[in-house]
Amino acid sequence: MNARDLWFYSVLSTQTVHLGARAILSALRGDARGVEAMQRKWGQDLVSAAAVEVCIEGAEHIDARKPYVVMSNHTSGIDPLVLFHGMPIGFTYVAKSELLKIPVFGWIIGRTGAVFIDRGNAAAARDTLSRAADRVRAGQSVLVFPEGTRSLDGKVQEFKKGGFVLALEAQVDLLPVTIIGAFESCPTGAHFAKPGRVLLRVHPPIPTRGLGYADRDALMARVRAVIAGGFAEAAPVPERNAEAA
Repeated sequence: MNARDLWFYSVLSTQTVHLGARAILSALRGDARGVEAMQRKWGQDLVSAAAVEVCIEGAEHIDARKPYVVMSNHTSGIDPLVLFHGMPIGFTYVAKSELLKIPVFGWIIGRTGAVFIDRGNAAAARDTLSRAADRVRAGQSVLVFPEGTRSLDGKVQEFKKGGFVLALEAQVDLLPVTIIGAFESCPTGAHFAKPGRVLLRVHPPIPTRGLGYADRDALMARVRAVIAGGFAEAAPVPERNAEAA
């Protein structure tokens, strides 16, 4: 562990507690925007401490007045950080219930409005997705990692259906995002992020209005093709020289 890694974990511990407490206070007041602001600040502080630069392409596809179900590939532990920091809209997120077991962090996120899915209980998962759809219809965007877990090789895995059921029930647009560079900075299993650049490639929204449950497989295939295709659309942001970071 070098000095940069020590600095990152120092920032992680202090800002998780400090900003988490402020996010909880906002949540208790029913201030979703306050929670989102603390999430954005948390992501900004941590990617800065890791010397990771976040760039966004396609921000013009986002209408900040509308709620979305944001869907992204998932290759790295820093994916939520770069999305919190780089996306120009706030959002809550759908996560597996196992995250609630993480000391301190689990307690904080369990009180700041995140949506937790118990993948071992199908009935409870459906009820949770239905409640999440109500929140999206009320105007709050939600982030889903449709792969369900991080990729081991950086490639886009098969998608799970839950997030698509959520979007179809809410009848709001899906917003596909391809994250490029996070795997190279901090692949699955790594404890430390390397300095570099991460690109968020935002694709045009995909409407769900008028679609129903029977359309979920076709919709899932379409979104997966868009996200996976994001790697081939153009050359990714070049890596930053680690010595210059």
